[in-house]
Amino acid sequence: MRNGVRLQAHRGVESEYPENTMPSFKAAVNQGYEMIELDLAVTKDGKIVVLHDSTINRTARNADGSEIEKKTGIATLTYNEALEYDFGIAFSTAFRGTKIPLFEDVLALAEKNGIQIKIDNKIQRFSKKERKALFGMLNKSKAQVIISCLSYADAKEVVSSLPRAEISFDGMTDENELKKINALAGRERFSVWIPVDYEMASWAPAKWFATPEKCRTINKYAKLSIWAVKSPESFERAAEEYKPWAAETTGTIKPE
Repeated sequence: MRNGVRLQAHRGVESEYPENTMPSFKAAVNQGYEMIELDLAVTKDGKIVVLHDSTINRTARNADGSEIEKKTGIATLTYNEALEYDFGIAFSTAFRGTKIPLFEDVLALAEKNGIQIKIDNKIQRFSKKERKALFGMLNKSKAQVIISCLSYADAKEVVSSLPRAEISFDGMTDENELKKINALAGRERFSVWIPVDYEMASWAPAKWFATPEKCRTINKYAKLSIWAVKSPESFERAAEEYKPWAAETTGTIKPE
């Protein structure tokens, strides 16, 4: 926590470690972050793994460190086939040999260390069978989990399927929708993440970005959270102006 704001490590401490890997997640635990944001994908044989892209090419390399020439989707690989690739060396040779993590291993890390996991909105692409498997895994775990949702229907499914989970929305500030989600989940189980740093969120629609008025509206119904904050100066400024519950960082903002 810093300035009374919970800090979320984006894909782990990705500024210092290969994103969405166990070294990155363990660093988040060791450095004192309260939350870890991550992305999920499913292999050809149904294993739930942690990966942002639909392909492995950007973050993985062949075992010898060379680039993977053919576009390779994670859904075309079995888990054992995915283990043949190196998910650390593209970031630094210091992480040679890092493997793609199973989500169940990250859940075990989170449960053991009392750190909250935020699952980004990739799971909307999961099949019904894959979502059922994920929800079953989450219900067996005692880890604290936040699920990103894109619609009221998503939120309703999460609330009914995962009694202990929280829900979040990215950039959503329509007051009528906020009221509906608040009535479904309650304020303590509902957070809204809104961008404040144009450099880190240049792809986001302009209407998503934080303004005092938007933040006041969100705070009526949900826990206001900001993303992604890169510099200490931008964090201090946003923390003072918007008084968020949580803030996401790539690892450049450290807990006190």
